[in-house]
Amino acid sequence: MTTSQRRMRILDIIQDNKSVEVNNLAKMFSVSTMTIRRDLAIFEKQGLITTNYGGAYLNQGTSVDASFSLKSGQRIETKRAIGYEAAKLVEDGDTIIMDCGTTVLQMAKYLQDKRITIITNSWALINYFRSNSKVTLILAPGEYKENHAGVVSEMTMRFFEDLNADKTFLGTQGLDIDRGATVADFMECSIKRTMLLAGKMKVLLCDHNKFGQTFLVKEADISEVDYLVTDNQSDPTYLQRIREMGVEVRVAE
Repeated sequence: MTTSQRRMRILDIIQDNKSVEVNNLAKMFSVSTMTIRRDLAIFEKQGLITTNYGGAYLNQGTSVDASFSLKSGQRIETKRAIGYEAAKLVEDGDTIIMDCGTTVLQMAKYLQDKRITIITNSWALINYFRSNSKVTLILAPGEYKENHAGVVSEMTMRFFEDLNADKTFLGTQGLDIDRGATVADFMECSIKRTMLLAGKMKVLLCDHNKFGQTFLVKEADISEVDYLVTDNQSDPTYLQRIREMGVEVRVAE
């Protein structure tokens, strides 16, 4: 893993957990605590976090969706390619569920000419399509979370429990052959889980940097999804093992 990749993963973790400990990050990435402190110092200079002796925490009252916006900008070309490939699975007349992840958000540009219904907890998606008369928008209820740029609460989870959609498109923080797709936040995971179950076709979007990564809670076993959409830097051996689980793999160019 390169320095840039490590820092992007650390940003993911800070965004989702609100705080981190230096020692835990050092063990996770097999680097020294001094290296982690240098990484955190970069984010502190950007105004996203405040560091302390043992770690760091996400700043409150920063510019709207600062951490989400920075995360959206990471690996942007890769995310766009994955979004383009995933959008090919959407047809006119579909009712689709989309989560509030930054990779799923990149599908939006390629859906704007389709006559579809989008059900989401993402304010960013709602904002993107707000003037598009072809797209019917349904926003899930719940508490708005700035770092997700969407609504994430128990009310949100209950909303998706009663739905039936043609297709569900989800992102993830980590994807491991044995442990499946995982995220760090319990409530986010519960919402993703209900979204997954609500879709007849289940599509997971994941770039190669997340392969082999494991976080606290599981949103899905790999075998539960119908499609994995990833990028062309993904390990072919890893992808073959996923195919052997009955998942169709789409590789974005």
